[in-house]
Amino acid sequence: MLVVVISACVIRWADVHFGYAWVRALFPQNSGALPAVIAELVSLLWYVLPVAGVVCILHGRQKVWSELGLAGTVWKAVGYAFAFSFPMLLWYAWAGRAVEISAVPLLVLAQLRAAFREEVFYRAFLFGQLFRHGRWGFIPAAGLNAMVFASSHLYQATSLLEGAAIFAVTFVGAAWFAWLYVAWGYSVWLPVGLHFFMNVWWELFRIGETAFSGSLGVEVARVLTVGASVAWTVWSVRRRGAQLLPPGSLWWRNRDGGNNTNAPA
Repeated sequence: MLVVVISACVIRWADVHFGYAWVRALFPQNSGALPAVIAELVSLLWYVLPVAGVVCILHGRQKVWSELGLAGTVWKAVGYAFAFSFPMLLWYAWAGRAVEISAVPLLVLAQLRAAFREEVFYRAFLFGQLFRHGRWGFIPAAGLNAMVFASSHLYQATSLLEGAAIFAVTFVGAAWFAWLYVAWGYSVWLPVGLHFFMNVWWELFRIGETAFSGSLGVEVARVLTVGASVAWTVWSVRRRGAQLLPPGSLWWRNRDGGNNTNAPA
């Protein structure tokens, strides 16, 4: 528990104070497409490699892939993520204004980098290790993960009210992603896919500058996406007589969580 929490704090602190600024200084955005692509990849590795190193120390090299939630079926999860996010795509395409075609490739790459590294770090590592092996229950583990995740988005706020709205949206989103991560067999691919598509539709159609739009239609489309993923997951897991969370795991776990094999089909 201490190793995970301290490592997460150090990795996050190093990224805020050194990582991203260092990458952008070496590869400025106005220096062309190739440097911009390299910057996104370096920024991704700056987060993921330290996390993989800590997991390797804790569990051994052979378990790094599964402990980071990367052992699941990628394309099936991504397909579900696209389907769940379809209400956002429809509404945002109708209500928003698309960016220039030339900006799309780097926009997509940036959102892929953000979705992948944040889900690996916040869900598979910070939440996942505490929940699966640190004996933390779902509520405290997801709560800590959500608080850190939501706090990292407060820089977007320009007022106290806007900050509260951004914190609430991202806090709920982090808890939702953590629940999906567990319900889908400790696979991070569905959260990665949803995180990616939701961000891409938001940015592609210029919906807002922060995580909270203030528009009823925009937020309804987001709620429909969340609701679709929850409804399908609950139906799919219960259809097979399985459980969404391990028994007795809300507040404190009595034994090692192991691997959840009750993922939706």
